[in-house]
Amino acid sequence: MMLAVLQRELFSTVARRFEASIDSAGGKEGLSADLELLLKGMQNQGGELPEQTAQKASGMSIPAVFEWRYAKKFIGNRTRDVSTIFSFYDTAGEDLATEDRALGQHYLGATDGVILLLDPFGFSGNRDKAIARGVDPSSLETSPETVLRAITTVLQTAERTKKNKRIKQPVAVVVSKIDAFFDDIPSDHPVRKPAQRLPYFDDAESRNIHDHVAAMIDEWGGGQLLRLLEANYDNYRLFGASALGAEPEYRQLKVNNRGILPHRVADPLLWLMADRGFLPKEG
Repeated sequence: MMLAVLQRELFSTVARRFEASIDSAGGKEGLSADLELLLKGMQNQGGELPEQTAQKASGMSIPAVFEWRYAKKFIGNRTRDVSTIFSFYDTAGEDLATEDRALGQHYLGATDGVILLLDPFGFSGNRDKAIARGVDPSSLETSPETVLRAITTVLQTAERTKKNKRIKQPVAVVVSKIDAFFDDIPSDHPVRKPAQRLPYFDDAESRNIHDHVAAMIDEWGGGQLLRLLEANYDNYRLFGASALGAEPEYRQLKVNNRGILPHRVADPLLWLMADRGFLPKEG
């Protein structure tokens, strides 16, 4: 669901923000086509929530590939056309439920950056709230800590990380469904503020959100996850995002009547792009 909405945002909001041309370099097939179908299903009146990403039975699906071109500004108001090609590949939580399964996700070792999506209802402090709202308990079986441990093993193996050394690859750790917790925090809380519209990545704002998301995770009983990140990753950033922007009807698996109002779904990708120097960064 998050990737489907992010794909839409890339072609619209993000492209306008950076005055960029963002196209599906791989065409409308494979994952890109699947994401289009998911989005259409959610956008229809009484839209249905898509099922969770299915565990891969065998083989590799075709990733969603994009080309991003824009006129990058340099010192002295000089501009130069720059471009990059990047791709998304979706992995189910079940594929990261154990180290053995995770090590089968060979593509992770060839990535330049990882976006790790965590379900906040999986934290021990939120489980009762999730079940009370109609969330299927079976979707909470794989904890965020389990997923992080597994993917850490994969990246350490790929990088041949030495003992007592941290993973170098940048990892964006995204707490999804963040709108479910808006009632617990003030309206001016950094996590609730809408995304920037300026043509650069605001790193100071992002670090502020990182600190607040860390505090929320700790409050939910996720202190161990924060310690795992600090001990094993040299470059990680925490984000709070929502594909829908309003809580769905979990029991009926229906999108909220307000429709799709994404909240900061592009921030993790923009951070990775800015971290590698493709996008300008301030703060």
